[in-house]
Amino acid sequence: MSAREWIFVAIAVLAVYLVFQLIRALQVKDAGSDAQGDADTLDADADADGAEAPAADASGTPAPATVGGGDDSFGLALEIRQLRRDVAQLREELDAQRAEIATLRDTTSAQASALEAARAAQRVSPIYGEALALAQRGMAAGVIAERCSISVAEAELVQSLATEADDSGATK
Repeated sequence: MSAREWIFVAIAVLAVYLVFQLIRALQVKDAGSDAQGDADTLDADADADGAEAPAADASGTPAPATVGGGDDSFGLALEIRQLRRDVAQLREELDAQRAEIATLRDTTSAQASALEAARAAQRVSPIYGEALALAQRGMAAGVIAERCSISVAEAELVQSLATEADDSGATK
């Protein structure tokens, strides 16, 4: 074959390829107009059913327009549905964490009041430290006075302080 024949063969192959691409482009254009009609029908059906149209995501941003068929819009609708489920699950987890935080705050508050009561007991004079410990265990004023070598009036005062510290630690 000569060079001239090779050039004619290349031109023929390019012409066939060009015709093939032209036919393919026309089919895509026809399918696009059919898909647009299908999308309008789907939107009308969704509006009639009262269902939310898959044209916007959870934040209200419109979904990108699709060209070429219903497969893309179906995929987007599935993705939006999955995202909504994920958001609902994350909201439930957030509510559970908020409840746990509230419980932890209550526990921390109770522990802080108990710590404050313990610090107040440590600030008591060493003479009355043992009397305060005995009063917190629930011993009578006479027994506390006898064991700690203090008067009964002092023992009753230590008892009232112990019960006051216990009550304030329990109520906080």
